[in-house]
Amino acid sequence: MTGAPDRANGDDPAEQPPPRRFPLAIWFIMALQAMLMLATTVIYPPFQSPDEIAHIDYVIAHRHGEWLDGVGERRYQVGVDKAYNQVPRMQDGTHIGAKPVPTRSARKSFDELGRGPSRNPYPNQMVQHPPLYYGLAAGFSYLLPNWSHQRFDIQVFWLRLLSILLMAPVPLLIYAAARRATGNGAIALVAAIIPLSMPTYLRIGASVTNDSLLTLLTVAVSALLVRVAWGDQTRRTAVLLGLAWGGSLLTKGFPLALPPAIVLAYLLGVDGSLRDRVRASWRGIVASGAIGFALGGWWWIRNLVVYGAVQPNGFAKLSSHLRQQGFGADRPHGSDLHFFASFFHLLGQRIWGALGLTDLPSLPHSLLLLVAGVFIISQVAGVLVGLSRLRSRFDLPGWTTARAVSLLLPATLTLAVIYVNARANYFQNHPLGGVQSRYIMPALLGPVICSAVALYVVAGRLRRWLPLAALTAALLFLAGCGYELISVELSSPTADRIQGLRTGLRFVLDWAPFPTAVSVSIVVLTVALAAATAVSLWRDATGRDDATRRDQHPVPATIGT
Repeated sequence: MTGAPDRANGDDPAEQPPPRRFPLAIWFIMALQAMLMLATTVIYPPFQSPDEIAHIDYVIAHRHGEWLDGVGERRYQVGVDKAYNQVPRMQDGTHIGAKPVPTRSARKSFDELGRGPSRNPYPNQMVQHPPLYYGLAAGFSYLLPNWSHQRFDIQVFWLRLLSILLMAPVPLLIYAAARRATGNGAIALVAAIIPLSMPTYLRIGASVTNDSLLTLLTVAVSALLVRVAWGDQTRRTAVLLGLAWGGSLLTKGFPLALPPAIVLAYLLGVDGSLRDRVRASWRGIVASGAIGFALGGWWWIRNLVVYGAVQPNGFAKLSSHLRQQGFGADRPHGSDLHFFASFFHLLGQRIWGALGLTDLPSLPHSLLLLVAGVFIISQVAGVLVGLSRLRSRFDLPGWTTARAVSLLLPATLTLAVIYVNARANYFQNHPLGGVQSRYIMPALLGPVICSAVALYVVAGRLRRWLPLAALTAALLFLAGCGYELISVELSSPTADRIQGLRTGLRFVLDWAPFPTAVSVSIVVLTVALAAATAVSLWRDATGRDDATRRDQHPVPATIGT
């Protein structure tokens, strides 16, 4: 079968030379990601990201010892609700920079604004999610001196900082997995850079959201599945896989779709017929599955017992009036054909779009759809590179079609869950709800590796410049996104884009949790780090350090290096 390790080409993990250390460039990329996310926390005032108010409120609930509210029973804390109403919201329209900004001295902490339940008729729907992220964030807040008495915008910043820290290892995991899968350092660097071009990805790390922990754990699961599919059937890897999957199950429901990907990876990691593969891999499948389900599966069994559903609806107890007011009137006469087209059109433009809360402001939709289309095509091309003739031609001995498909399976399974849930919403409500590109970000490891492989093949003789080109393209795209966001959405109403940029920057600096000098310093440091990362990649391309010259004859790196 195509998934068997190619031992004739040195693909047996037991025969590989010792793994190389991580190159300097990936550490720069990791630091750049953290700084880009930190700068994003400055640009966006509190409560702008999807459900950020709900996540903040539920973190505070866990801090106060309120761990297991029933569906529809958690009311927003008065202080959280009051703070939320002080901040202009992007979803209410563009040019919010015209609205007055309260001085920093006038902003109070959440508890000072009120500890009791508010009269907000909408409940906090986050009770439908497992408690791991909220308990972790509540514990993190206790590590910060005097956290509960700081201004609410400072409190939000600290919780956003936790997301930055949780997302920090993701580039390393992507690099190590891509390095093991392809044996090529340039491909691994490109795979780690691609997510930096996605505003949605950066905003996950710059928001108070359980998606940050889910992304870290799901990327870890995907990286471990690369080890398994490329021949690592050890007990240690099975235990780590079970722990990572179990932790992700205690964060959100999407990892419930991952078992088929786990089984396929184990089957591809050994030789022989299907029966031989099952006999050789069943222990790893059972061990990882049992550990993961024991750690995180109890929550979903609890939901079945208590609510009769794996994932209860956090708004299940809303009156029909409030439901229609918040989500639109019922529309039971849609069509599957229209939903299919609308789903992928909207998801495509949001992967690199969604600069505001959802879609406004935005770069031209045709550009966003073109980038998304190229991304999808590159994944298909990356799978085809796994064909025997192509992988030998491009010196990718361990890269097979079956293994490439296994890399894409977590994202495909996640996409299927999103599609089914969004379809149910579509036939009940007028808006096309639940089509969020952030939902598939945790499963991005496989797609970015396949895309990096395709770009490497297309680059031809310019391959050594590919990481630098990828970084340059990502930074230019982000610069365009930032200009559009600040000059339109965060500005005062004006037809003059330059004047809009000025008023938008003033709005950002006034709402930033730090004094202007600190905020400007963060932006300057981000630009400087971007330049340093580019220089590091340029030095790699010109072969100016010994590590790069050794990488001209690479060997697969293990994830634990």
